[in-house]
Amino acid sequence: MVRSDSPARVSIIIVSFNTADLLADCLQSVYDDPDSEHWQIIVADNASGDDSVAMVLERFPGVHVLALDRNYGFAAANNRGAEVACGDHLLFLNSDTVVPVGAIGELADYLEATPDAAIVGARLLSPDGSLQLSARSFPGPLNTFLLYSGLSRLLPGVRPFGAPYLSYIDHTQVNDVDYVDGACLMMRRATFDRLGGWCEDYFLYAEDADLCFRARQLGASVIYYGPRHITHVGGASAARVAVRSTLESHRSTFLFILRHRGRAAFWLTRLLTTLGVLPRLLATAIAYPFAALLGRADAMGSRVRLYRRVLALCLSRNVLPTGGLMR
Repeated sequence: MVRSDSPARVSIIIVSFNTADLLADCLQSVYDDPDSEHWQIIVADNASGDDSVAMVLERFPGVHVLALDRNYGFAAANNRGAEVACGDHLLFLNSDTVVPVGAIGELADYLEATPDAAIVGARLLSPDGSLQLSARSFPGPLNTFLLYSGLSRLLPGVRPFGAPYLSYIDHTQVNDVDYVDGACLMMRRATFDRLGGWCEDYFLYAEDADLCFRARQLGASVIYYGPRHITHVGGASAARVAVRSTLESHRSTFLFILRHRGRAAFWLTRLLTTLGVLPRLLATAIAYPFAALLGRADAMGSRVRLYRRVLALCLSRNVLPTGGLMR
């Protein structure tokens, strides 16, 4: 492991929030790679309430730990980590990932061999080996319609119905895509500096879309690198606040569309989301008494509350990120 003041081939930046056990597994998988001696590892902890910081200091003394004083969100914490990074490449890695030996080096090899590529992300698999759809097209009214209408699930392998998650591509191959999931995203340090880092207006979600959108505006490509995978639990921090994380996802999507698609697309997306949520709310509300008879009142009640909150958000005056999630 290189010193924080020495050059490194790759600086790995891991944002953590109350995921101590998963973070330990992630760090161990990185250390298990023989090439790790050429890497710098940084953990930016968003004021976790568990023993994440103490665990890293005790078990992984070579890691540079940034113990932040509050939860700044994913984008801002990544930027704090990048401030102390010394690598030629920056790998932004979620704390709930496990990285196979050789994967990080192969992503760096690809960037070095492909000058036109600004960002590269590996294929993501769930712990059970199933594919996570982590290559995506940019949010917009069409994707909102496809998702809420159910067409993207009914015809995932057909263009344009599978567009939101690019479910029609070969996920074992190299693909030029709109954006890749921020759970595993590598880019050159020079590109990161040119972009000005992650946009901190996003607290959680869509910040990866924003970063990739700005990279593509430079004329560079964003690459989904299917030949290599990492294991990703997914939503380990957000799962603790499921309703609020869903709301934050909608807020961030609205912000992305307003910023990069324009006001007309923003208002159309709000309308389509409202029209998509309303029938779901009505259907679950009608089904609730029957679910209660079958002993499923809690699950159905949670769905009713979720749809009600999303509908209220769509009809509210302020639908953009507030930064209040999980604080």
